[in-house]
Amino acid sequence: MQNDPLRQVFYHSQAAAGLDVDIDQIIATAKRNNGMDGITGVMFFDGRSFLQVLEGPATSVAATFARVMADPRHHSLTVISDREVAERDFAYWSMELSDPEAPSEEAIWRLRRRLERFSPDLHHYFFRDTCGSDQEVG
Repeated sequence: MQNDPLRQVFYHSQAAAGLDVDIDQIIATAKRNNGMDGITGVMFFDGRSFLQVLEGPATSVAATFARVMADPRHHSLTVISDREVAERDFAYWSMELSDPEAPSEEAIWRLRRRLERFSPDLHHYFFRDTCGSDQEVG
């Protein structure tokens, strides 16, 4: 895995209807598994949909993403970006959860700093006001 290039997968999916999603359990499991596999990233969950970035060694990301795609707790998975990267955007986040309804000021600041290298076209996936329109990222 030492020579494995870094891969970053950014996706969106819808929570499965009728299932009670235990997001705290998902994050705890992700942090444990991702730490062992060298995966970092961030997840947003608003009760209806997931938005996640996974990054790390390409083989680890491929295995993790395969598990994600097979998870019955969500559907309609859409890959927003899947690319090789020179360095991680979320290097110190084993898997952080951000609540888009009530994010902390620190979480917003940390996320904006990490998204500086992302295309501005992707920012609207992370920053929305309560009406669903994009907020200015700056």
